[in-house]
Amino acid sequence: MKKSRATAAAAAVLVAAGTLLVAPGAASASSPGPAAGPASAKDSGHGLKWFQAQHGLRTTGSVDAATAKALQEAPDSELHKVFVSPADLGPEELANARTVIGVGKGAQIPEQGQVIALMTAMQESKFVNYTTPVDHDSLGVFQQRPSTGWGTPEQITDVPTSSKSFYGVAPFGSNPGLIQIQGWETMPPGEVCQAVQRSAFPDRYAQWEQFARDLLTQEGPTVPPIP
Repeated sequence: MKKSRATAAAAAVLVAAGTLLVAPGAASASSPGPAAGPASAKDSGHGLKWFQAQHGLRTTGSVDAATAKALQEAPDSELHKVFVSPADLGPEELANARTVIGVGKGAQIPEQGQVIALMTAMQESKFVNYTTPVDHDSLGVFQQRPSTGWGTPEQITDVPTSSKSFYGVAPFGSNPGLIQIQGWETMPPGEVCQAVQRSAFPDRYAQWEQFARDLLTQEGPTVPPIP
């Protein structure tokens, strides 16, 4: 959602009630890098353990508070070495990505729309579900804001519900979702992300298109529809 570079740089890692909270990747202060090149679903990047080792962190392969802070501060050039395929996501983050896909299937959203949702969540949060705001009142995997009509905090931090809001099929909220964007099917995917999110960094979504396509190719066939 709308952010400033100063806010992004100052955003801290929070831990509340045992739940990991990190500053959103969408607000990185580094300049946008080029879109990632094509990668097959079987390829993988260096992964979280490599990233953790590079930064002197515990090599757990999961996103803990220290890893989250380092990821938030890392430039796009480094993040594209870490996140190349779904295998490079942590287990909780991959589960959230599968939920985004499942909700899309349940709402009969075409695969192109599911790709756009995955691009958006990857840029906004790396699929971490924020349960406490770290930038204004932005929450959840899509960094939606209660104050701008995306629902209550409880709705936004429920991944299936926030996914429905993004797709535009939730029975509440005042913002246009994916299917309310006229002509979204033929627009460049990054532009559709921006049309829904209205981010201060509109060009940053496109860099995750190939990642999102690989993620859908690998995980989509085994994800059941979520009504």
